[in-house]
Amino acid sequence: MLLVAAMIGGGGFISARYLLDWGYNPYQIMLGRFIIATLCLSLVYYKNYPNITKKEWRMGGILGVLLAATFLLLTMGLQYTTPSVNAFLCNTQGVIVPFICWLAFHQKPMTSCFFAAFLTLVGVALLSVTKDFSISIGAILSLGASVAFSLQMAFMGKAVEACDCVNIALVEHITVAVISCFIVAFTGIHMPPFSGLAVRSFLFLGVFCTAVYFILQSIGQKYTSANKTAIIITSESIFAAILSVLIYGERMGWRGILGCGIIFIAMVLVEKPIGKVVDSTEKIG
Repeated sequence: MLLVAAMIGGGGFISARYLLDWGYNPYQIMLGRFIIATLCLSLVYYKNYPNITKKEWRMGGILGVLLAATFLLLTMGLQYTTPSVNAFLCNTQGVIVPFICWLAFHQKPMTSCFFAAFLTLVGVALLSVTKDFSISIGAILSLGASVAFSLQMAFMGKAVEACDCVNIALVEHITVAVISCFIVAFTGIHMPPFSGLAVRSFLFLGVFCTAVYFILQSIGQKYTSANKTAIIITSESIFAAILSVLIYGERMGWRGILGCGIIFIAMVLVEKPIGKVVDSTEKIG
């Protein structure tokens, strides 16, 4: 489930980039994808609404705020960088989540996580630091999205232990849709004329890259740890890079290819059984 979600998510970077190229701003893209996603989920799971508990509304609301921050930063960062670079920088959560779990839940990460964190910094530097040793705003926003998504994954791991995963996903999407409505209302609702390609892109983002994606993540994460979820989900950056070359026509230089490769090695290294680690599904006394 998580691998399928990653494959679908990789295509989302390309669709969002095209919508930006066609004149839509990040707030409008986020509003469109989450309204469509919320409607799709509501049509399928409308019987769940009366059974959503106060705890699920509360937990889903918190996760929804983190998810809104994730997609806002991700889409804003995509304005200033290419889909593959944005995808790799946004998918460093495989390295970040173990440290969040360590700080928040006292779950000590593997020794290899520390080396992976160093490699990630090297890879990020190759992808985002320019010749004059400055870092682009697109890279900063993309990394901010990764931190927000890491927090969402870490707390999702705890939420699904005590709450229904589908109910959590429903509340999450409603929360993001409401937040997006307010942002668009305050920033202006004028949009470029809708074309057939734009409608298809919004539908792909909303139905597959959002609704299906997060249902798969919510259900899949119920059967594994937050750390392992983060590793599997980060593979969407590989799919995004491949699709960006094949569909968007992106061409990466040697720094970009090397940086992506190093980050991918860091993602895999987090799962290498070096040192003692406590799985996030275990309870710590």
